Amino acid sequence: MIQTAARGSATNEFFVEMLAAQTLQASKSGSLLAKSPEMDFLLRLAGTTQISRAIKESGSVRGKAFILVVAGPTRPGGIRGVSGVELPRHGLSKSELQRVEKGALLSAQKA
Repeated sequence: MIQTAARGSATNEFFVEMLAAQTLQASKSGSLLAKSPEMDFLLRLAGTTQISRAIKESGSVRGKAFILVVAGPTRPGGIRGVSGVELPRHGLSKSELQRVEKGALLSAQKA
């Protein structure tokens, strides 16, 4: 899965990893929130099932700084032609934990 998101939509690598893991698991089990893993991830990041809202709240905008998320069953290596700074990695804040839980609940609501 390769997806971009608005720069301020996440500040913790572990938080992004948790949401990406939810998306990869949903893809594996056939229970994505959207047709593609990339949109599923953006929905979870925004905490909504509305695609237009997810794009508005967490989508990247041309010409502005963004977060690049590359996720798969194995840790990806460096991507040629892409440079940047990795997000810091630390424990989940209370707010991030709530957002991870909300991401999981989106799947439960869909079922």
